[in-house]
Amino acid sequence: MPDANIKQLRDSSSTETRATERKTGWFPVTDLDKSVFIRRINARYSSGDDIAVTVYSDGDTDNSTFTGTLRANNGDTGMTVTHAVNSGSGWDSADGTVVSTGGTNVLKNGDWIKVDSEIVKVISAGANTHTVQRAMRGTTGAAHANTSTILYANYPNDSLRVGKRAKYAMVKLSSSASANDIEINRLEIEHK
Repeated sequence: MPDANIKQLRDSSSTETRATERKTGWFPVTDLDKSVFIRRINARYSSGDDIAVTVYSDGDTDNSTFTGTLRANNGDTGMTVTHAVNSGSGWDSADGTVVSTGGTNVLKNGDWIKVDSEIVKVISAGANTHTVQRAMRGTTGAAHANTSTILYANYPNDSLRVGKRAKYAMVKLSSSASANDIEINRLEIEHK
């Protein structure tokens, strides 16, 4: 952004692995005699779980200013393909754009997933049947066996639009307790 300012929230090390919950502590985003417009939170991370992001402002730790979610982007979704997939078509329909999975309500619209060596974009997520766009990001539509593992393939950079005013802020990151590693390489608040 040409006229935006960035406040980078530093990690403890370059590859910090986070516990289930972490708060940044209070930090000023401007002089205390005025407030600024917090545009968004930008993150570079690797996670097998969704990360809940909560922003508090101006000393109020009881009422959040913003809540959002950074989608899981790396690792096992915990689901498998439940129907064999033909090369370039198949899944569940003749045109090859519907996939049935062994898990329910895990994928979201816009998620990227990887089945074997093929990357697929989820266009419309259902409970366990999803409309997808196949052979994305330079991969080729391929045959996939029943029980092929489905991995997350979302991008490692994400941005959440905040759109709130503040003098100073605190960011809390949390996720469900699981065995998945979460690595946050960069977290920053963009403001004007």
